Amino acid sequence: MHYTKRRKMGIKHLNRFLRENCTAKSVRKVHLKTFANKSVVIDTSIYLYKFLGEDSLFESMYLFISILKSYNITPIFIFDGKPPPEKQPLLIQRFLAKKDAESKYQALQSELNENEKLNDDEKREIILEMNVLRRQFIRVRDEDIYSMKKLMDSYGVAYYDAPSEADLLCAYFIKIGKADVCFSDDMDMFLYGCNIVARNMSLLNHTVTLYNADNILEELKLSYKHFCEIVILSGTDYDISNETSLIETVKWFREYKKYIDISNKKNMMYLEFYVWLFKYTKYIKDFHKLLRTYQMFQINPFVDLEYWRDANTIVKPYDELKLRSIMENEGFVFA
Repeated sequence: MHYTKRRKMGIKHLNRFLRENCTAKSVRKVHLKTFANKSVVIDTSIYLYKFLGEDSLFESMYLFISILKSYNITPIFIFDGKPPPEKQPLLIQRFLAKKDAESKYQALQSELNENEKLNDDEKREIILEMNVLRRQFIRVRDEDIYSMKKLMDSYGVAYYDAPSEADLLCAYFIKIGKADVCFSDDMDMFLYGCNIVARNMSLLNHTVTLYNADNILEELKLSYKHFCEIVILSGTDYDISNETSLIETVKWFREYKKYIDISNKKNMMYLEFYVWLFKYTKYIKDFHKLLRTYQMFQINPFVDLEYWRDANTIVKPYDELKLRSIMENEGFVFA
């Protein structure tokens, strides 16, 4: 069996929008020593795909954990559970994209092996294209997950299987204080109320890009509710048929703010953002579907996670001999 979930897409253009409209107070690069003596909850699938794409799963995961421990950072890894039904269309789309990339890869491989007329430059060009394609059909296998859990057990770090996607449990651990920051490249984390997110972890430089949601809202002059409305309308992993975009949604929201100002001056009640859009524009194509998607994030999603409040996140025993054996079997040489 293969674990078929692809690396997360998140909200298109949100990262660029935040970087262009927020200062270093909200989005900045920081060194990992910033999190010394703290706990970090980690959306594991992000790193599984990243390290597999670099063909260094064991080595990179070992280094990742080692680097965190070197700064006295306590990692808590969260593995994805079963994705919600609403994500099925996206999973199918990703599966088909993988198959297409794999077919193109195999065709190029045949060309490389069978075409004796290729010169060195043409061969190099084909190999480069094959490397790009190979990353597009990477699959995390059950064996990979099992191996990573064995590695984590021997290294003495905590991990959990989320009941659904890892995002929700990561955000919950932040909310109840079991972790201080979330390591994830998924911009959806903000929609679950995760206020501190670290992205783009560099194993080489020991840095991450840190996003502070409270400061972001302050700088954008947005309420959390309006921020969520804008982001969800702009498209999430749960609505891939959405034809909206973040840039266009922000333009409409600015018009909506003018409408609110006029209403306030006239001492009149004003409509909610989605209702206003649906009534006065053609921007929203399926109002009820949009509301269902919004409610997925806005109802109290943590009710079903109360079981995890007492989850044991203390450091587990470190088994050096077992860890060395695992890594040496993968060709890792200890100095």
